[in-house]
Amino acid sequence: MTRNKMRKINKQPLVSVIMPVYNAGDFLRPAIKSILKQTYKNFELIIIDDASTDNSWAIIKDFKTKNPRKIITIKLKRNLNKGGDACANVGYRKAKGEFVARMDADDISDPKRLEKQVDYLLKNKDIFMVGTQAWVIDKKGEIIGEKKVPQSSGDIYKNYFVFHPMIHPTIMLRKKQVERKNLYKTFYSANNDLFTFLGFLKDKKFVNLPEKLLYYRVHDKNDSFNGIKEKFFNTLKIRFWAIKKLGFKPTPRVLGLNLIQLLVVSLLPEKLIFVLYMLAKGIYSPKELVVSLVKRLRVFFTPIGVKLSYVFQS
Repeated sequence: MTRNKMRKINKQPLVSVIMPVYNAGDFLRPAIKSILKQTYKNFELIIIDDASTDNSWAIIKDFKTKNPRKIITIKLKRNLNKGGDACANVGYRKAKGEFVARMDADDISDPKRLEKQVDYLLKNKDIFMVGTQAWVIDKKGEIIGEKKVPQSSGDIYKNYFVFHPMIHPTIMLRKKQVERKNLYKTFYSANNDLFTFLGFLKDKKFVNLPEKLLYYRVHDKNDSFNGIKEKFFNTLKIRFWAIKKLGFKPTPRVLGLNLIQLLVVSLLPEKLIFVLYMLAKGIYSPKELVVSLVKRLRVFFTPIGVKLSYVFQS
């Protein structure tokens, strides 16, 4: 890289990308590579290993050795849990960037993600946080759907009492406007991003770019899809807190939707709730859902068929 090019890069705002990691060895390499291949070059990648028990730390050390100036690594002695947000706070305290971006260890960022988000924040000084839309991929990296969220500040505000309208691993924010040492308030076992962002939303503006700049991976170890009922009741508590403490005023329609959500989550089993969630969010199409169900039935009935075949042949 030429000296002039280095000077140009260093004049751009520094971005601190924070990536918490817990037992993400199966997907970690493409996640890290997607940040290192960003078209925006003035960034630091802070990777925090939340006491993983798989090969995650070995992978992290390998990337650190090859990219010592770009990557900062932290290994925790005990798992902090809290959905990765307590772990992310450790990285946040080390961040030197004007802007802070979140990244999950099982997702993939589009090469232009940081460039487009920095450009937006530089042109829109009144915006505190910017997120993006996302493709949904399976564990093999194949696109199986999409995650769409509202774009304008007003629509984001209105939807916070129906669903989380910011895709967490897509966000970038202004660090100077966070007037505390930790980014996340970690009061709950999960959903602390919702709890924290609602607090910011009282006097700060969020937007989402229209482009899909993240490949959001869905697999059987996704923290977001484990303990769905517990997470939903956390969400209800957080919404009630926002009404009581922050003065949020949801419309009658939104309160009605919350009641419907409560009935559905209370009455249905978690696996069915997961399916309905995936359909409602557009992550699974009805066709893909049928294919998934057929595969699951085949896996269930194949051993039975083998056993019956053995019985009739004996």
